Amino acid sequence: MKSLIKMTLISSAMVFALAGCNENENASTGKLTISTDAQKESYALGSSFATYMKDNLDQNEIQTDLEYLIGGFEETYRGASQLSEDEIKKTLNAFRERVEKESKARFEKEKTENTAAGEKFRQEFAKQKGVKQTKSGLLYQIIKEGNGRHPTADDSVIVHYVGTLTNGQKFDSSYDHGETATFPLKAVISGWTEGIQLIGVGGKIKLVVPPELAYGDQKRGGQGDKPGIGPASTLVFEVELLGIDGDDSQQSIQPLGHEEKVKPSAEPQQ
Repeated sequence: MKSLIKMTLISSAMVFALAGCNENENASTGKLTISTDAQKESYALGSSFATYMKDNLDQNEIQTDLEYLIGGFEETYRGASQLSEDEIKKTLNAFRERVEKESKARFEKEKTENTAAGEKFRQEFAKQKGVKQTKSGLLYQIIKEGNGRHPTADDSVIVHYVGTLTNGQKFDSSYDHGETATFPLKAVISGWTEGIQLIGVGGKIKLVVPPELAYGDQKRGGQGDKPGIGPASTLVFEVELLGIDGDDSQQSIQPLGHEEKVKPSAEPQQ
């Protein structure tokens, strides 16, 4: 957290110094005029810092007063800081403690909510027709058995999948990536390692994975408009087993509901 705050503040100061203290500002548009390679390099550096700063501030829900952030940089750079080194140290230490406390409170709240939501979802899913539970706590519903061989934990599988949270929000999908996913079963969450072995090639299965068989209390950030995975999240997957890597005769099976075969990916999506 200490390095995060330090780097975020440095990034903030530098980007606004580069963008806001340049005398080459176009008065009519309010934008900088980029005329030289040096200006372009500085602008690109500032843009990179801004992206880093925004991502980290948003992730940690940190609010800053940009006017005073820029002012603190400018005045200190010119040797006219209104705060002594001791005041700055004490202020940033208090700031770090507050941010850590607020972050921990948000984490615990999210974990409690996800735990309750997951337990409720799993209880309701367990009542559905054909749902079974393994000794580990994995819930599954076989949609189609599949006619090919069942993979083992030592196999690499070729799949299509959709992953959602218990509220129905989709956080990942191989269909959205436009290609299948190929990966060793030992390299994914244990709920997948266990669950995919329950069907044969050509089959489809729905997995409801409790957090202890998924990512536990880890948080995994989302991408773009896709939500992230919060702590203690129960995850829901629908997976089509299209083939087992190396079994060439089994890789021609079509994804359910799709007319054309999609080229398998060389990298795991999970």
